[in-house]
Amino acid sequence: MSIYSELGIHRVINAAFAFTRLGGSTLPKEVQDAMNEANKSFVNMWDLNVKCSEIISKETGAEAAWITSGGFNGLVLSAAAFIAGKDPEKMRMLPHTHGMKNEFIIQRNNRLLVYDRAVEVAGGVFAPVGDEVYGCGVKEIESAINENTAGIHYVYPTGPTRQGIVPLKDMVKLAHSHSVPIMVDVCGITYPTSSFKTLLESGADLLAFGGKYVQGPNSSGFVLGKKEWVEAVSLHSFIGQEMGPFDAAGYYRSIGRGYKLDRQEIVGLTVAVKRWMKLDHEKERFKPSWDRIHYIEKHVRKLPRLKEAYINYQPSSGAGVSYHSIGLHVSFPTKSAEEVNFLVNKLREKDPEVWVRYYSGNTDFVINALYLNPGEEKIVVERFKEVFI
Repeated sequence: MSIYSELGIHRVINAAFAFTRLGGSTLPKEVQDAMNEANKSFVNMWDLNVKCSEIISKETGAEAAWITSGGFNGLVLSAAAFIAGKDPEKMRMLPHTHGMKNEFIIQRNNRLLVYDRAVEVAGGVFAPVGDEVYGCGVKEIESAINENTAGIHYVYPTGPTRQGIVPLKDMVKLAHSHSVPIMVDVCGITYPTSSFKTLLESGADLLAFGGKYVQGPNSSGFVLGKKEWVEAVSLHSFIGQEMGPFDAAGYYRSIGRGYKLDRQEIVGLTVAVKRWMKLDHEKERFKPSWDRIHYIEKHVRKLPRLKEAYINYQPSSGAGVSYHSIGLHVSFPTKSAEEVNFLVNKLREKDPEVWVRYYSGNTDFVINALYLNPGEEKIVVERFKEVFI
């Protein structure tokens, strides 16, 4: 009996994505082993994060790094660093920012509304620029910079670039020409591994990543960037407040205390990043995933309720990977959103539940094999035969 059965909870076969609501990613054996080893001893947490962050900066080629409790926390700490810097008096006031530079310029058509609220958690105030659909140009953004500007918040596009989004390099050039720092939400931009070099070469001051996107703990993340700003991030963190570089509890009393990490998570993320950077992704991740997709396709394509559907590969080339996805895109031209929603939920009724990548209100979904464990493709097929027969 699994631990989930003991707890009365259904297991989930993840044919969806590295969703936080499904637990992020499955930890590779060497990551899990390292976390188990870390659990055996206590450690100075400031020293641990400093050392592990140095390893991550070396692996990624960054000037500096700091391990955080998720990508969202990386954004919170980045915003706090831009507002209060290393000033302990200002740090103690957050999220109350009266009298401080607290405005963050954002483009209206380049937002992740759930995640960019991290800026507001730190006490930042948005200064939106441009149109929600058509965006704007550099000149409009430049006109929004004033004496209250603490920084620019930028979301790195993960799909086709929408109209009017200023390229990151142009945004960095603009920001730095006015001595304004820029923070970037790049949580899932971890493959190809050369992406780290590309992003760092943009000159952005702080880049926030999610640990689950390198097969690390779901609750972990890391910030890469300029040394002076990363040092400020570290002081705003939970252990910066608890110890800091001077072992002075309570001296840097910022807002990061609630974003705690276990020693196991810090070690696990560090091992995950090292593994990710040297991994043969094509051999270890992509080929097995494509094999599973071909197996699923062979057994489900002719099911009665799928005959009317358009079924294509994702990515459409039938090779490689498309933003952490290798799968089948299934679209229903003649079904309503309610009908598709019913079918998707039928896949979740038994233990284990089968989750595909689906957003309520749509008439399509993706069967993503990148997060399937060996043999789970067979369970996916059996459940599809039950629901789509």
